[in-house]
Amino acid sequence: MDYKIYYWDLPFRGVFIQMLLEEVGSAYTKHDATEIYPARSLEISNPGMAAPYLYDCKLKKYFAQMPAIMMHLARKYDYLPKRPEPQTLALKTLLDCNDILLEITNFHGLAMWDKKSWETFRYSRLPDWMQIFEKTGLEHGLKDGKGFLLGSTISVADIAAAALFGTMVYTFPPLNADLEENAPAISALVKRVEARPAIRPFLEAQREEWGQGYCGGQIEASLRQVIRT
Repeated sequence: MDYKIYYWDLPFRGVFIQMLLEEVGSAYTKHDATEIYPARSLEISNPGMAAPYLYDCKLKKYFAQMPAIMMHLARKYDYLPKRPEPQTLALKTLLDCNDILLEITNFHGLAMWDKKSWETFRYSRLPDWMQIFEKTGLEHGLKDGKGFLLGSTISVADIAAAALFGTMVYTFPPLNADLEENAPAISALVKRVEARPAIRPFLEAQREEWGQGYCGGQIEASLRQVIRT
């Protein structure tokens, strides 16, 4: 066994790590986050505030924070671009994904969504985020049906973009039109990444098991309410 992942039975941040591990063919086991969080959060090596956690069996070390875990794996499996600038952009992409997850949950449920605040986010902030990904891809040769986010070969940035937007539009289908409008090349990229031989069966099995679950709890309930209305 190469890794252990600690997360809940929801995609959200955990699916990023699982998609990358599926892509590279690493062996891992999935464990409920409560095996560490919150009681043991400060007891593990390299502690983190909350899940996901990744245990690297070879190193016998834990890692926390989704972007840091993804960078750790990308370095090990050569899923970073070769040149320094796109390497920096790969990290930026992961951090952008983390920021979007923070914002779409209204800052981890600091307040539940209401129709007015959601519409401000959906029709102002979220399109800007989508267009940031789109512009980045177009500047690096991404076209409808061809290329990747940071060049001619797949990288951790593409896995992250698919985990972010693919999960989002699968869970909340009305947002698919938003992605198509604001980032058509990214929308096509997401579909291509999701269709990769190692990723497609994983996503199909996960979605069959978990349905359209996203982040869970009151936060997800408030999202469903405002998107429905």
